[in-house]
Amino acid sequence: MDSNKEKAMSSWNARKTKILSVTVAAAALCCWAAPRILEGASPNNSTNVTYTAQGNFASTPVSGNDTLKLAGEPFQITVVGSSSLKPIKHGRNWANFKPLNMTGTVYSGLVPGTPIPISATTAAINQTVGATEDIFQSGFPVTVIGIGLTVRSYITMPGGTLTNDLIRPFPSVTLDPSNATITYSDTTNSTVLAVQNGTLVATIP
Repeated sequence: MDSNKEKAMSSWNARKTKILSVTVAAAALCCWAAPRILEGASPNNSTNVTYTAQGNFASTPVSGNDTLKLAGEPFQITVVGSSSLKPIKHGRNWANFKPLNMTGTVYSGLVPGTPIPISATTAAINQTVGATEDIFQSGFPVTVIGIGLTVRSYITMPGGTLTNDLIRPFPSVTLDPSNATITYSDTTNSTVLAVQNGTLVATIP
């Protein structure tokens, strides 16, 4: 009788060891297969993502009169949005977000060497994920030297820069006349400026 008990206990211990081994292996496999999530940009924790564009405008406007004399001058524009923000409009591969906070600095040939602060609380961004290129657009109302303007940017980036069309960080992209323009308009005039050199990047704290 004791011998039978010993055999039964031995068999049960062997089964427990086997079950434990399978459980550990399954857990390890789950951990290995789970996709990496950028915790700082998770929709669940409302992390702010900061989009920063900076550089210099080309010295010759693409079109328009450039009444503010921004051509050839430096600029910096920052737009901040929460990773949890839902788009106000979206399609299969694009999304539009508004309202966002924008701050920045521009320079004008009308007041040489003087930084001009700009800001808006109703800025918008539109992101499109494409097969060969991604598109980043931003727009906002702003006042420069007492003149009310609408500003819009259009930037193309290499495909794969955007992981998706939501508010998420992405690496620095080089800006030049081939991929970046900024348009400013008042009630009667519209001027298009190319970016001679600069960068665009989206970062998290």
